[in-house]
Amino acid sequence: MFHAVALLSVPYRRRSWEDIRPTEAMKRMAGDQEFYQLYFQEPGKAEAEMEADVRTTMLKALYSGSGDVPPEQRWRPFFRKSAKFQDTRSLPATLPAWLTQQDIDVFTQEFERTGFRGGLNWYRNIDRTWELTPFLSGAKLCQPALFVAGEVDAVITMYREAFDAMEETVPNLRQKVLLPGAGHWIQQERPFEVNQLLIEFLAGL
Repeated sequence: MFHAVALLSVPYRRRSWEDIRPTEAMKRMAGDQEFYQLYFQEPGKAEAEMEADVRTTMLKALYSGSGDVPPEQRWRPFFRKSAKFQDTRSLPATLPAWLTQQDIDVFTQEFERTGFRGGLNWYRNIDRTWELTPFLSGAKLCQPALFVAGEVDAVITMYREAFDAMEETVPNLRQKVLLPGAGHWIQQERPFEVNQLLIEFLAGL
């Protein structure tokens, strides 16, 4: 179906026959803490919190997931069960160079129009997706592939094992790049570098 694949920020994670239901795995991983994807499971809960002030939600999301935020203010995927999701993220004193007020205006206007339910429902469907895809057990990603992520992306920290295993799980991996100082939003934080890597990858197919 796809001639080639470029993965940004999230490494390929191969499932196995021994996999347990994703939300159960998350509960085991979180222990006595809350994990953000579990927090999203209850319909309406995260929507109410995030839609109460969409501009603040967008500022916190974009800043706290980036590489510009000090380590102590970075987004935390695990947090106290008594905390709210918005408590895991910080507001910037000033916008980073790659983010403008016009960007925030556009994002705010669109999410005020649509709400966040569509995106959150992806997480709520994660067990169903797992149930429907047993045929992918053990599958490798065999297309020519490029992987690019930020060096300080929390997703790389969470899924370091998957990142380290990509040479085996993605046997036609052409390049694996961690951009120094960048966080989760690499296509915005480092547009020149990301576009250059994509163009070089496509030109080499």
